[in-house]
Amino acid sequence: MEVFLDKGTMEFLTVASEYCAFVEKARKFSRTDFVTKLHKILALVYLKMTLLKDDPDYDLMGEPEAFLSEYDYEHIRSIVSARLGSLDHYIDIDHATSYDDEAEQMEVSQCVADVYHNLKNFVENFHTGSEDAASASRQELIADFRDTWGPRALSLLLALHTFVYSPDLDDEDDDGFVANSTRKSTGNTLLDNYMESYRNRN
Repeated sequence: MEVFLDKGTMEFLTVASEYCAFVEKARKFSRTDFVTKLHKILALVYLKMTLLKDDPDYDLMGEPEAFLSEYDYEHIRSIVSARLGSLDHYIDIDHATSYDDEAEQMEVSQCVADVYHNLKNFVENFHTGSEDAASASRQELIADFRDTWGPRALSLLLALHTFVYSPDLDDEDDDGFVANSTRKSTGNTLLDNYMESYRNRN
C-alpha cells in the first residue's frame, strides 16, 4: 500500500478536494474570481496528477465505488454554466492519445463537471477508509487521466487561459456576466460588425 499512500498521493488528494469544494461553491464567486481561481487550481491539479506514481502490476483486491449520480453531475454542470454565462461555449477536446481524426467538442461547463466527477469519486473513495477501494480508485483515476479527463483538463486550461487574459473578463454586469451592450466600439463599423459576428459564432 505504500505506493498509494505516499507523499504525492496525499498532496494530490488535498488538491483534488480543494478543486471539488471550489466548484461546488461556484455561486459564491463573481465570474471573474471564479474563472481566475479555477484556472489556477486546475493547473495545480494537472501538475500534481502527473507526479503520481503508477503501479500497473499492483493486484487490486476491490473496486472503486461510484459516488456521483447523473443528477449530481448535472447539478455541478448547471451551476458552473450559470456562473460562466456567455463564456460557456463549446471547445475542442484534443485527445493526445487518440488517433481519431474527429475532434470532440464539449461545453466549458461540461469539462469542469467531468474533471469534478473523476476527482470527487477519487476523494470519496479515500474517505471510506477502505484501502482496497482507495487503491482501486487511484489506479482508475490514473488510467482515466491518460485517456479522458487529462485531455479535457488541458483543453479547459487553454479556454480558461484565454478568458483570464481577455480584456472583456472584467466587464461584468451586476450578475457577474459580460454584458454585450457594454462592448466598446472601435469606431470602424465594418470591424465592429465582424467582431460581433465572430463572437456569435464562438
